[in-house]
Amino acid sequence: MDIIEHFLRVELQNQVAYTEMLQFVASLYIRSGEFEGEEYVIRKLDHLNFIIAREYIGLDGERDISRPIVISRQALIAKINRYVGAHGLALINACG
Repeated sequence: MDIIEHFLRVELQNQVAYTEMLQFVASLYIRSGEFEGEEYVIRKLDHLNFIIAREYIGLDGERDISRPIVISRQALIAKINRYVGAHGLALINACG
C-alpha cells in the first residue's frame, strides 16, 4: 500500500474528519500550519504545497517522522474527494 492510500484510509474514517481536513487543505486563507490527524500530520508550506508525514513518538521519547511526501493542493483535494466518494461519505464544496 502506498503512503497516500494508507494516509487516506487512516485519516478519513468519518464525515467530520473529512470536513475538517478538506477545509484546512482547501483554504486559501490559511497560508501555513499543521493539521494533526490520528497518525499523520499535514504541513501546509504555503497555500499550494503540502508535506504529509506519519508521526509518532519513538521509544526514546523523541518524535519520529516516517517517509514524508510532498503534494500539491489540487492533487491532494482530488485524492481526498475521490477516496471519500468511493467510501460513501458526502462530498462537500470547500472552495477557496
